[in-house]
Amino acid sequence: MLPLKKLSSRKAPTLIITVGILITSGFFLISAQRNTAKQHNLQSSNLQSNNPSNQSSWAMPAILPTEIVTQHSAYSLVYNHKHMQAKWVAYNLTYGNTIGGAERSSKFSIDPSISPRTAVTSDYTKTGYDRGHLAPAGDMKFSAQAMAESFYMSNVSPQLPGFNRGIWKKLEEQFRSWAPSSHPVFIATGPVLTDPITAHIGQSCSISVPQRFYKVMLDTASPMRAIAFVLHNVSSAEPLSRFAMSIDEAEKITGLDFFPKLNDIQEAKIEKTLLLQQWQFD
Repeated sequence: MLPLKKLSSRKAPTLIITVGILITSGFFLISAQRNTAKQHNLQSSNLQSNNPSNQSSWAMPAILPTEIVTQHSAYSLVYNHKHMQAKWVAYNLTYGNTIGGAERSSKFSIDPSISPRTAVTSDYTKTGYDRGHLAPAGDMKFSAQAMAESFYMSNVSPQLPGFNRGIWKKLEEQFRSWAPSSHPVFIATGPVLTDPITAHIGQSCSISVPQRFYKVMLDTASPMRAIAFVLHNVSSAEPLSRFAMSIDEAEKITGLDFFPKLNDIQEAKIEKTLLLQQWQFD
C-alpha cells in the first residue's frame, strides 16, 4: 500500500483561499436573500397600510368597552342606536381614492352589518333634512363597493340642505385637496352628540337632529400635522379657516379622544396647537 502524499506547500495556500472565497460568497448570498425578503416584507406592509380595504386603526377615536365597531371595506364606524346615527365614522384617504371611476350611487339603504337595524331612507322623506354623508361619496371613487357602502344609512345624519350642500360640501372638498398621493391621511367625522338635542325626525324611529358636526384629520408625514373643524348645522358663507381648531378643542366639544395611537410627546405637540400656516385653504 502506497503512503498518502502530503500536500505540497504550493497547493495548501491555494486550497485555503478557494475555501475562503466559497464561504464568503455563501455569506453574501444569504445576506442578500435576507435583505431582499426583508425589503419585500416592508413593501408589502407599506402597500397594506396604504390600502383602504385594510382599514387602519389610526383613524379611529378611542373605543369604549361597550361599543361595537362596524368595519366596511373603506370605513369604520360606531353606531349610536339612541340617536339612530353614527357616533363617528373613520377612514383613510389618499388622493388616488378621490379620482377613481366608481360612479356615484343615489340609492340609500340600511346597513346590513348593524343590528338592531339602522334608520331607513323613508325616515328622512319630507322632513326638510338631507341624508348628509359623514364619509363622503367623493372619497370613495376608487371602488364600486366602497361607493355603494357610503350610501348605507349608518353613514348619514340629518343635515339642513343649506349646510349639506354648502359649507359641509366645501369642507369635504377641502379635505380632498389635502389628501396626498404618497401616503394616507386619517379622518374621523360625525355629529356632535354631546349638544342638547332639540329636534327629531323619523317615522319608523326617532333620529336626533345634531346642532353641530365635526371633521378631523391627521397627517403623520413629516412634519406631522393635524386639524379639526366643528360646524353648526346651518348654511354659512364664512371661510372654512374661521372654523379651524386644534384637536384638543374638538375633543372638548365632542367628548371623543381622537387619534389615541399618538404617543404622549406627539399628542402634546400635535393635538394641543393648530398651525394654520401648515394648511393651504382653497
